[in-house]
Amino acid sequence: MSDSGLIETADPDEAFAALADATRVDILRALWDHQGETLTFSELRDAVGVADSGQFNYHLDKLTDRFLTKTDDGYELTLAGIAVNGAIHAGAFTMDGSADSFDLDDACPSCGRSRTFSYQDERVRIECDRCEMVATTMVPPGVFAGYDRERFPEVTSRYFRTIFDQLSNGFCWDCEGRLRTDVQRLSDAHPERGQTDRADLPLVRYECERCGSEITGDLGVALVTHPAVVAFYYDAGVDVRDHAFWEFSAWNTDQAWIEQEEPFRARVQYTVDDATLMLVVDDTLDVTDVERRE
Repeated sequence: MSDSGLIETADPDEAFAALADATRVDILRALWDHQGETLTFSELRDAVGVADSGQFNYHLDKLTDRFLTKTDDGYELTLAGIAVNGAIHAGAFTMDGSADSFDLDDACPSCGRSRTFSYQDERVRIECDRCEMVATTMVPPGVFAGYDRERFPEVTSRYFRTIFDQLSNGFCWDCEGRLRTDVQRLSDAHPERGQTDRADLPLVRYECERCGSEITGDLGVALVTHPAVVAFYYDAGVDVRDHAFWEFSAWNTDQAWIEQEEPFRARVQYTVDDATLMLVVDDTLDVTDVERRE
């Protein structure tokens, strides 16, 4: 990190230990409730409800310069303080919930059969009852707060889209670290599924260089926001934002395939009525060719 001028200023254990007190969490939440404002010592103490100014100052010192900052006018949240509040409101630490499996209205784009949606243990699973197409991701319970169960698939689709927007811009979904992106066979990305008829299906793997987190997706989903794809569907009267994200999956070798090894080239195909769009990518997901056929 030194080449970029960034340095570690606190041990993670030390930083998170500063949050091991209810009063300190209350301080961060009080500042969150007054976002856009700078609170003086007295205003913040009144908001938290601590009578002893000495004790309150002790807790402030434990948070200052890491989760909040002190200015001439008072106290404000840092990005770390905002992130803590965001995690609380997302429900990752405070909520739980589930949704039993139920049928989706739209058919599987790979085989045309019906699919089911379920939410258990903070994981969404969209699964075809015939083929091996599965879309799954961790979703904080708070994402579904305020929505009826029937809208969970729609909310999940928008959440999927948000994840892949961040991935396509090169940022890890978990820690905002720099990503390494490569295209590989399904059998290499998931060896346990290497004996299926989709073993040669090209998948995109996003790996964080900082935290090591990995996410995989198919070419159809990974490239659906590419300008050529968006324009192709728009010309046909289809706004990709109005459709479930997984409708654009390319989960069989009729829709996506590896064309050659050296240099590596993989191809994905999108179809609307009698029109076809094909994108060719290299092993880093860079688009090297676009072909449109009417």
